[in-house]
Amino acid sequence: MILRSIIATVVMSTPLLLGCSEESKFQASANNDQGKNARRSEPLQTSNANMQSFAPSTIRTEPRNERGFAKISTRKDEVYYEGIVDAQGDEVVPLSSRLLVNDITGALALIQFERKFLFVPLDAGSYSEGDFASVVGFQYAQPHRCGLALVCVNDSWFYINSECQRAFEASFQFAESFHQNRALVMLDDKYRILETDGNIVAELNYDQVSPQSDWCWQVINKKNGKYKSGFVDLDGNQITDLIFDNVGYYDPEVKRIRVYMDERFGFVDERAKLVIPLKYEYARPFDRGTARVTLDGRTFLIDPSGNEVPE
Repeated sequence: MILRSIIATVVMSTPLLLGCSEESKFQASANNDQGKNARRSEPLQTSNANMQSFAPSTIRTEPRNERGFAKISTRKDEVYYEGIVDAQGDEVVPLSSRLLVNDITGALALIQFERKFLFVPLDAGSYSEGDFASVVGFQYAQPHRCGLALVCVNDSWFYINSECQRAFEASFQFAESFHQNRALVMLDDKYRILETDGNIVAELNYDQVSPQSDWCWQVINKKNGKYKSGFVDLDGNQITDLIFDNVGYYDPEVKRIRVYMDERFGFVDERAKLVIPLKYEYARPFDRGTARVTLDGRTFLIDPSGNEVPE
């Protein structure tokens, strides 16, 4: 299937649900116009009817965002339910065992309904499960970051803007969400760094590239039969040589990445700068602000600066 457009699908007088379709751009525009007219002529009323089927004391409300929207959840007869309420506590997305609320940013929610993903405008009224079931949806989607959301249709990855229109024509074999106005993508079997306008910042000529912190990517090449890792910055410039035998995951709490070389462990920071020397015989990843390390046969805890701390 070739995705022709991102459209707003109208179901009777319900609000707009943002999914995908093979309709022409002309037809998508017509659907949008019909949806706007329907919403103007038939104002929607919110309701707590679905919430009333649950004991109020069992409904958990997460902190509200700046627009007053919040995720709610509950459990009944061993079945888990999620939904969304507005600033007045009215149910906008009904409590349902068929959906998960992945993100609420402003007045736009990203939900997973059964096996599809939908962007749901929350300031247009209330929805029903039938509304969600009627929209094609995305195979996968992530929230908007740097103004763009990553979506997938038929294993093809691309980006949509805040109006849920395709940001640029390019599709990718692999892609990640934007951060610091950069994203890692794969096009024509090559890793590339992408800007939010769709321009390619750099081509990365490595066997493997994987996300680490918001400021660097881990790069890997096979060298003399062994895999060696290093790091590149947001523009694809190499920060460290490919010298590490093993690289752990980035811990955003302490801003550290465990690295291993020549049978010694150490830690680099979010920009891949070595901040704790490669001197430990063993080191565990940081957990709740400390890491357990072994040096000269003695095991103890260190803080993110490498200082020993009491147990």
